[in-house]
Amino acid sequence: MAAEQKNTLNLSEFLSVDRILILSGKQEKDDVLNALIETLAEVPEIDGRDEVARGVFHRESLLSTGIGNGIGVPHVRLNELDSSYMALAIVPEGVDGYEALDAKPVKIVFMVVAGKDQRTLHVKLLQSISCMFIDGHLATDLLAATDPQTCMDIIRQNEQK
Repeated sequence: MAAEQKNTLNLSEFLSVDRILILSGKQEKDDVLNALIETLAEVPEIDGRDEVARGVFHRESLLSTGIGNGIGVPHVRLNELDSSYMALAIVPEGVDGYEALDAKPVKIVFMVVAGKDQRTLHVKLLQSISCMFIDGHLATDLLAATDPQTCMDIIRQNEQK
């Protein structure tokens, strides 16, 4: 698989259809982050939303996780986790207040929650997200998707290239 050859991870292994949100209209950054936090808080291995929220908002207070090309990647590592999980928000109209490094509007937000001892995996996940969106085609396809299953299918198809 091309994803393995590029030393990237398959995002579909850390994401599930029930953790993909498609949000209509312009959204505020805090609202998008809270929606993703609520979604991840439903993962049985994650012990509630408070620690996730505290970590994500603390990280955002240090430096925006808007990495460029319309992508935001809020992330946190938690002591009690042995696995990593992701949630995804697609916001075609954009996220207000998400100050990306390239000043372009953020429209796709991947939230990554990893275990405290998963530093290498955590970094590889962030790298994989960044690499997948370099050319802009994947972002265009995701922004046109109308349902979570289509988003997951698009991600899986991209991983097989």
